[in-house]
Amino acid sequence: MFLHSRFVVVDDKEHHLKGIKQTLDALRLDCHSKLYDDETVGDWQPLPGTRILFLDQNLVTGATFGTADNKVAFTAIQDVIRRVICPDNGPYGLVLWAEEPDLDALKANLFERFTGEDARYLPVFFAALQKGDYIDTNDGTIKEPVKLQADIQDRMSRSPQMKALLNWETDVAVAAGAVLRSIVDLVPFEKRSTDDFGVELGNVLYRLAQAGAGIERAQENPRDSINRVLVPILADRITEHDPEGDAAVSWGSAIVEPENVKADVPVPVSAAVNSALHLSFARTPGSIPIQPTELGAVVEFPEDDVDAFFKTHFGFDQEKFLQQVFRVSEEEWKDCTPRLIQIGAACDAAQPKPGPLLYLFAVEWPFANADGLKAKGIEGGDPKKNLAANSDRRPKELEWQSPILKIGDAPQGGRISVFKNLSMGLSPDEARKLKAVYRFREELISQLTQSYARHISRPGIVSL
Repeated sequence: MFLHSRFVVVDDKEHHLKGIKQTLDALRLDCHSKLYDDETVGDWQPLPGTRILFLDQNLVTGATFGTADNKVAFTAIQDVIRRVICPDNGPYGLVLWAEEPDLDALKANLFERFTGEDARYLPVFFAALQKGDYIDTNDGTIKEPVKLQADIQDRMSRSPQMKALLNWETDVAVAAGAVLRSIVDLVPFEKRSTDDFGVELGNVLYRLAQAGAGIERAQENPRDSINRVLVPILADRITEHDPEGDAAVSWGSAIVEPENVKADVPVPVSAAVNSALHLSFARTPGSIPIQPTELGAVVEFPEDDVDAFFKTHFGFDQEKFLQQVFRVSEEEWKDCTPRLIQIGAACDAAQPKPGPLLYLFAVEWPFANADGLKAKGIEGGDPKKNLAANSDRRPKELEWQSPILKIGDAPQGGRISVFKNLSMGLSPDEARKLKAVYRFREELISQLTQSYARHISRPGIVSL
């Protein structure tokens, strides 16, 4: 419900900690301070939302970067980072806060220690500040808060990417405040000085839910319904917020054009970017699980026997599907994963009409190699079209293909094929028993829905 502090300060000297906290307070920058103690650090909990971590260089008495005990000093810093930083909560910058900071030694050591999956704990940018420039290191008395702010901004300017991202986060926060203000402003002024204010605000929220979900579904899923109304407004507010008038310049400095911008984008890059844009997994802490009844929900295949499922629901067996519809071999099929996708008109989701939910049969299929450079060892194989060697995967009329995505338990580049002629209806109770894996976001499910609509409405005439 409440936002966490963006600034976090860790020091083993209480008066140093007090000095930097008072300095940040003077700048109206909320911070969370932690007094380091090797006996209590084990009880520390992660601090979500950390964007700038001020970290003292010498946390352990007698252990510094330049002594024989430097491993102890580095281990203490590594331990603090692991305990304080939440990798899933976004990037952060590390400011080495010391009397004689040795930033190069710190960077080299952290790069050596945080590898593989642990690289998520690494900061997006490093900076060093000398304590004595901002506080009296003898008693913690603050000196020049404005200088600290200017120096932090100067260090961040050396990482234009991080600066742009933090500016965007600020834009979002300001925009959210503006949206909240606009909601409150919908309550008549004469109601604000009475006990009826809460009820009137509740009436406004009810109308917003109606606008987002449909006239009769305001209370069915109010959070989702209100988001449908407020998120587009929020997007406009974010775009409009640019108090310093340099947003375009800031992003222009942050974006780095590849050396060969016209070269084909590597498959892993395409898969990662497309998945971020078009798939929702709801994996972050606190996310609401995706429901199998949601429009665009991709669900696990409900039966173990695919052949029996085909015969029961579609009137032909798996062999015919592989040979005449999907056109792959039994060997290639072993790498594929069958799915069902909930599809329908957006207006149906807004109207509480009785009846079954529509699902289409789909298949996740990976490219022959994760990097997409070859297909089954054949030079020049096009992974955007080939499932494996000599297997032309150009979609026919009945098949819709997704963009390149990351699929599978060990995610790699591939696509999802959806078969417009293989549909089935499930009652809401039956559908709720399915397990959602992820969800197509609006653009992708809209494209699929339009393709399906054209398929079932295509005209035909029989004549002699």
